[in-house]
Amino acid sequence: MNRIETVISTLILASVLAGCAQVSQVPSGEVVVRSKMAVTIDQPWNQFERSPAGDNHPTWTVDGVTVDSLKFYVALADGELIAPTPNEPKGQRALTFKSAMTQQEVLGLFEGLYTRSGSTFELERVAPHNFMSRNGFKADWNGVRKTDNVRLKGVIWACVHNGELYAITYTAPSLAFFSKNHGAVEKIVASARVRNRD
Repeated sequence: MNRIETVISTLILASVLAGCAQVSQVPSGEVVVRSKMAVTIDQPWNQFERSPAGDNHPTWTVDGVTVDSLKFYVALADGELIAPTPNEPKGQRALTFKSAMTQQEVLGLFEGLYTRSGSTFELERVAPHNFMSRNGFKADWNGVRKTDNVRLKGVIWACVHNGELYAITYTAPSLAFFSKNHGAVEKIVASARVRNRD
């Protein structure tokens, strides 16, 4: 399958998934995510009411969730899973967040998530990053999605605040789609803050 055919098949799959899932529009302006995170967006996004990945983390997209995926992990507590543990294949380890985890261990949770289905994950760089005005990290990675052999690029921003994990992840095919919305995503991440409800 050449690159053009791969992109077309990806778009078709995205359309099918969008037709089967409940999607709502996220309007521009300040958006509260899971009551504990606030971000500002300058263009509308589409939000899946339930992530196609089977978890309940808010997932936004512009062109379809298999084309671009912006995911929010908000205030995950000690012992909470970043994704459900699949029944098959047997032996899959639970991706459980622990408040005492090091930066490398938190990054390992996401690597474990992205490689569960047999897809590849290659870390390009990881560096300290001021995320949500907290000491966190930013990790750039690339890989190949096993289901359709699409080459992906991704970024993970994360920090631990008051023993809870906050993270935003962005993934998209490296061929044109990643760069299309990457600038908008960087602005969203830069605007992210912990929301005090008091």
